[in-house]
Amino acid sequence: MSPPVTLPVVKVTVLEDRALVERRGEVTLPPGPHPLRVEGLSPLAVDRSLQVSLSGGTVIGAHVSRTWKEQPPEGLREPTTALGRRMDALEEAVRIAAGDVLRQEARLGVENAARQDVLRAISEEAGAGKAAPDTWHQHLALVRTEVTATEEALRQARKREARVQQELAEAQNAQAHGEQPEKKLLTSAQVEVNHPTGGTVTLTVAYLVPCAVWRPAYRATLRPQEGGERVTLECEAVVWQRTEEDWTNVELAFSTARPTLGASPPRLEEDRLFLREKTVQEKQTVEVSVREEAIQSTGEGGARRTEEMPGLDDGGEALTLKAPHRVTLPSDGAPHRVPLFQFTAPATSELVGTPEHSPLVHRVARFENKGPSVLLAGPVDLVRTSGYVGRAQLAFAGVGERLKLGFGSEDTLRISRQVETKLDTNRLTGRRVRTHFVKLFLSNTGTQAETLAIEERMPVSEVEAVEVELLKDKTKPALPKVNADGIARFELSAPPRSQQTVDFTYTVSSSSKVAGL
Repeated sequence: MSPPVTLPVVKVTVLEDRALVERRGEVTLPPGPHPLRVEGLSPLAVDRSLQVSLSGGTVIGAHVSRTWKEQPPEGLREPTTALGRRMDALEEAVRIAAGDVLRQEARLGVENAARQDVLRAISEEAGAGKAAPDTWHQHLALVRTEVTATEEALRQARKREARVQQELAEAQNAQAHGEQPEKKLLTSAQVEVNHPTGGTVTLTVAYLVPCAVWRPAYRATLRPQEGGERVTLECEAVVWQRTEEDWTNVELAFSTARPTLGASPPRLEEDRLFLREKTVQEKQTVEVSVREEAIQSTGEGGARRTEEMPGLDDGGEALTLKAPHRVTLPSDGAPHRVPLFQFTAPATSELVGTPEHSPLVHRVARFENKGPSVLLAGPVDLVRTSGYVGRAQLAFAGVGERLKLGFGSEDTLRISRQVETKLDTNRLTGRRVRTHFVKLFLSNTGTQAETLAIEERMPVSEVEAVEVELLKDKTKPALPKVNADGIARFELSAPPRSQQTVDFTYTVSSSSKVAGL
């Protein structure tokens, strides 16, 4: 039997849904081949992931071994079931009942000895001619009363002891039929090593374990500063692990790599293309459709939704983040937050309202990622000088990329939205013109004047047969800035205790050949 060796966990790399555990330590080896048994591995260790290395020597072979071993009674301090707790209580009751029986038996023995003493005293006094019948009768009656009471108490104590012993026997019988002795799965690595000279060497054992996962989380704090504002972004890793082994004072790293994700080239299949002449109906008709299109980009305009992604969103390139200090993580399945890094960047904030989605006006801050690493997609807690204001989602952003975060709404500002549509058709040409009237009602119930921006959108045409036009004469109070994506931006000033109206009108015109609108 090879001598057991215990190596401490020194480094753990947590992946998306598992962890790579590395144990390392010094062992003393004789020269030549020698077997080793490394104990203390997690029962969930993946057999085929075992890797063993030896400084100055070679590893001939290694495999994972598992054995069941019953835990000693002294290791089971607390009963794990209700039946076990009942047995403990019954055993204590048996000890108490047995002690009560012994006490009553000892008392009865003393009282019987006292009665013998009284009878001997009576015989001695009668022989000496000192007759005292009343006193003798009183002493005998007292002793007889005490003996009778003790005999009844002894009978009740023995009855209680027999009843408790019967209950204990029934509980032991139930445990023997319903519960097996608790066993513990011991996992070890059986290693065959060879060292030419022997001595003290460094042995490293690494293996994968499931039941470990991590996700990024952030805390963004918006505070004023001289000449503007600043945002402090703290990046943390939230770790859950139930690997049946505690990670005590280990180097912790977090990776987005997926080493177990298999990849295979796509199958090539025939895709035949055919040409045909359009029909008369198809030549006279242009098929179009109205669709919602998300802007695909990262950083400030990021449209990728984190909740749609079951795993980590790392932008397609594997990333490894290291904890700046050693960490202790128990195997309890609870979330533990591990700080990774933080940075402070100057920010510019403004009040922005999107009435198509919400009547609220939000404080939106823009800043650059000045951190040492890219920012993975994840939840972010939002904090201002007044305290916690909510939670949002942070999109994937590279180093130096500009970010946008909303830090809660302003309670004094509200926007109400009304939309009307009018359709006109030219009888001669058949051209259809659909006019959209959007009316916004902005109210400021506070005592301070506010400057804000309102963002509305209008369709963007991709075909020549459909034209979208902003009606400037029916849009007030000011012409908005419209970008290439059709987002119209109104920059307004709202005096205290005021109400104002914003009109936004555009037309969508199409020829008679267009179908689908």
